Amino acid sequence: MDSVDQRREGSVVVVPSPVAVISPFDQKYWDRFGEAFIASIEGLTVKPQEVILVTTARVDVPSWWKVVPYWDDRIWPCVNVGVREATAEWCTHLPVDDTIDPNFFDGLVLQGDAVNVRGRWDGGLCYGTPEQYKNLLNQQNNGMPGLAVIRRKTWLKIPYRSHKYVDWIHWCEMRSHNVEASFDSRCVWTWVRHDDALTAQRDEQAEQEVFNFRRLLESGRVIPGEDWPPKLAE
Repeated sequence: MDSVDQRREGSVVVVPSPVAVISPFDQKYWDRFGEAFIASIEGLTVKPQEVILVTTARVDVPSWWKVVPYWDDRIWPCVNVGVREATAEWCTHLPVDDTIDPNFFDGLVLQGDAVNVRGRWDGGLCYGTPEQYKNLLNQQNNGMPGLAVIRRKTWLKIPYRSHKYVDWIHWCEMRSHNVEASFDSRCVWTWVRHDDALTAQRDEQAEQEVFNFRRLLESGRVIPGEDWPPKLAE
């Protein structure tokens, strides 16, 4: 924690969690969800070290937040841009339409190289388990649906790929590289589901692409990177 910048709030010096919160969005999403997103972050009892917004939208945000003026309609390259811009040891992708509880960072234990944090949605709870992570390359669904807090150096080695089921793809690739995962059983964030969300409807073709990708991972031919489809070693 010695390398984490301190911030003063009134007469209290606050040492934030060494995490960069990264969120990409367009103007439409910001106009719809931005106010709640700001309230969610500013209401935290322990703040993240950085909040990085990757967007060309017009925004009015707290002065300590960073806005990176970049946009790609595929969305996921924007998260990788945010990770590269970050200085914190850890990074998390928090979609602008999701919210985190005030105690999200207060009690978050950063262990291993990736932390799966339990959350809630209108269908119940979303989270991974050690057993699901162990068997992830053989499961028929995403066994790691919780919010991911990942070491920046790990994210730089294994970046997001531009696929509809980006988090499923990302966890599978980390599993194939034996990235050490830990699990936070506190339920401290909300996955906000709405009809125009990217993954609101099941996509069997996209699911099949994940299954095909897993077979490629098991072959050992996938070259780490942002490419989709992935580049393969000869």
